[in-house]
Amino acid sequence: TIEQPMLALSDFPLIWLVVFGAALIALICLCRIVATTADAQDDEAQRFSKRLNLALTLWLLCAVTYALVIGLNFTSFIPTLAIPLALGSVVMFRPTATRLLQNLPLHLLILLGTYRVAGGIFIYAYAQHDLLSYGFAFNAGWGDVLTGVLAPAVAYLVLKRIPWAFVAVLVWTCIGIGDLILAPISANLYGAERLVDFPLNLIPLFLGPPFGILLHLITVRSAWLQLKPNHRIVHEQTQ
Repeated sequence: TIEQPMLALSDFPLIWLVVFGAALIALICLCRIVATTADAQDDEAQRFSKRLNLALTLWLLCAVTYALVIGLNFTSFIPTLAIPLALGSVVMFRPTATRLLQNLPLHLLILLGTYRVAGGIFIYAYAQHDLLSYGFAFNAGWGDVLTGVLAPAVAYLVLKRIPWAFVAVLVWTCIGIGDLILAPISANLYGAERLVDFPLNLIPLFLGPPFGILLHLITVRSAWLQLKPNHRIVHEQTQ
């Protein structure tokens, strides 16, 4: 194994609290939303929900282990991003998953995106401890904060079924995914050496692009099933 550097808990308690707090809260909330929706459906949906929530939990545990043992570099970042996105994209189009996504409380799924304000930890790490470069911290940090701050507003539009709510979801998704793409680009352009330190490396290896993009894809898929006018009309006619 390769021993990875760590940010001492005694020196950087806020960084540890934000990283692990955001990861746990985001995962628990997503699991709870899925489980509650499945409980109102049939046994097949409930079994699917249990398997999915177990997979999500194991994903976080594997990501923590990966961050500690292997760490962050280009070759380790690619599979931790590509594998969950590929698997998640396939699973969300399965019939049982589609039924769940048609009935998920979409506004809560979007509201979950508020966890992205945790990306402000990049700005804190730069401003208070000079751990990250200015270019990376502010590009990645403010993009995350903007995405998180906009989430409640978009969730409200969806809850009230405003006619252009679907467009708002698409715009918000583009902002959110755009930031998650900009972050690694900024890391390469401006440098982010301490981003390889644990637990900061858990952000690019789990909480950032992998979990963040997957959550956006799930949200868009659910919004398409629930909000897209033409699609909704066809779906209702087939019931």
